[in-house]
Amino acid sequence: MSDLIELCQKLVQFQSVGNNCTEALLFLKNFLEQNNFSARIVDFETEGKKVSNLCASFGSGKPHLLFVGHIDVVPANDISLWQFSPFAAKIEDDILYGRGIADMKGGIACFLQACKDFIQNNDFSGKITLIISGDEEEPIVEGSKKMLKLLSEEREYFDFAIVGEPSNPLTMGDEIKIGRRGDMVLNITSYGQSGHTAYSDVNSNPVHNLVNLLYSLQHDKLDDGNAYFAPSSLHITAFDVNNKASNVVPNKAFAQIDIRFNSEHTFADIEQWLRQHIEQTSGQFTYQAEYVGESFLSPINDHIENLRKIIQLHTGKIPTYSTAGGTSDARFVKNYCPVVEYGLTNKTIHKNNECEDLANIATLYNVYKDFLAYFFCGDK
Repeated sequence: MSDLIELCQKLVQFQSVGNNCTEALLFLKNFLEQNNFSARIVDFETEGKKVSNLCASFGSGKPHLLFVGHIDVVPANDISLWQFSPFAAKIEDDILYGRGIADMKGGIACFLQACKDFIQNNDFSGKITLIISGDEEEPIVEGSKKMLKLLSEEREYFDFAIVGEPSNPLTMGDEIKIGRRGDMVLNITSYGQSGHTAYSDVNSNPVHNLVNLLYSLQHDKLDDGNAYFAPSSLHITAFDVNNKASNVVPNKAFAQIDIRFNSEHTFADIEQWLRQHIEQTSGQFTYQAEYVGESFLSPINDHIENLRKIIQLHTGKIPTYSTAGGTSDARFVKNYCPVVEYGLTNKTIHKNNECEDLANIATLYNVYKDFLAYFFCGDK
């Protein structure tokens, strides 16, 4: 247990904000190589932006288990609002405080330590591969996506994958994530005729037209959800006219919408839905769609069901199969093999004083270690 907690603390102490992850990835590479993994740092670059990622593996053949995580963290923001320094990894009353301990350096540490202990105590056939990306929180070049593509080109095939994202809303054993909602961002511009408000009869007001369009979109419910997904949701996240004159009708207005959609829809469906509303609304509009991720649902197979039993063994709870939350790198993994997300709790992630109970960290370690035994040795 002490080795695991020390590993958690060491990872938190790396200030891997944004894609400033090289030092942390080199530490992980050295740790894995000391435990007989082959490991490499892989850099990807797009439009002058570069991100580093770690790929490591142990063993050969089948079955092949993939673990995916990210070492980058969100900024700590106002440090004065933290009880302890966000990168000190302070332990107080059996709680470890620090940016990234829950999301998701603790999950990485638990899997690494579980692999180390499992490999030292078991002879087994098969392969373990890890992908640790450096740009999950603020995607720069989508490191995990490109790492998976590279491994596929190298003829690596996976039987199952675990993404170590914090999956439990409050306590360990709450949820296993078997899918995620899709996400798309729409940037809509409304055009009109600029002029004096006193002569509104000859002006086409783009603000009025945009408000009408947004009202129409808000009040047209996309769906009622289904067995595994909540209803799709739409949120207006920005509205801008950039008009400082109260007596002037502007010539354009802008709005941004974030749509989180379930498995009832695809990107193409949502785009068609938007176009229909534009056609039915007075005014002139253009839009740009940013595709963040499609909705997906992993088939519930024996691996998922046995992971659920192992979680119940260590928590006393039967976790719910969930698809809640934002997007994660699981949206890339699902193109290569069945995938689940199971990690620590997410009740403090991205907040001041992010923290995790030491008992939860020990529980996750035991879940991972027992899953490795089941996956490679058939122990149930």
